[in-house]
Amino acid sequence: MKKLILILLICVSGIANAQFSVYRTDNTLVPSGTIIGFSTTTYAQAAITLKITNTTTAPINVKLKCLSITNATGPNMETCFGPDCYIIAVNQILPTTGSGYVTINNGATDTSAKFHNNDQGAGVFPIDYVFKIYQADVFGSEIGTPFTFTYRFDPNLATIDNATPNLGVALKSTLVSESLEITTENRGDMKLYDLNGKLVFTSHLDSGNHVIDVSNLNSSLYLLTFVNEEGNVFSKKIVKK
Repeated sequence: MKKLILILLICVSGIANAQFSVYRTDNTLVPSGTIIGFSTTTYAQAAITLKITNTTTAPINVKLKCLSITNATGPNMETCFGPDCYIIAVNQILPTTGSGYVTINNGATDTSAKFHNNDQGAGVFPIDYVFKIYQADVFGSEIGTPFTFTYRFDPNLATIDNATPNLGVALKSTLVSESLEITTENRGDMKLYDLNGKLVFTSHLDSGNHVIDVSNLNSSLYLLTFVNEEGNVFSKKIVKK
């Protein structure tokens, strides 16, 4: 019996020290606490997939929980995690079938976490769904440091376009720390919005290479837009470390 208890304690300790990171499909890191916002319910623009990567040398078990829903009830929020897709509700824990958790082997990545809101609301915004991804021990209890994020729908948000044309605009990287490096072939106006739709930076850019100081911005996800003199719009999501 003592040997069995010791083995269980070793297993629990090993899992408790395990960690994971969450990324978008374009491999940009998503910090815990991030608000991911959409101004549309159209599937192509409003669906999101999160990649969960096990950053340790041991397998981990993860679950998903809906912490809260604001200005909606949940039936029109499709959520996938593990083998199935569900209509979400507050306090619901996924997956509900199979082992009751998603196992991610050491160094591997799971891409089953998918979300899409189809609820256009009743005129009160934003519509928020707060989710938590967390590790579970051999008894199914939460351990370690969880990851939380908010899926937000608000028609007043700046549009996030995942299929934007290039328009002669190039970013050195979408993951930035102190500065954002951008090259433009034409003149135009560059703006940065946070995920609440608030304008946090604006500048008129001539053609050429530019280095934009973003050291004063909080670590989060932002939407960059560039509108050239012909009115064409380039948009791209960037992550400020």
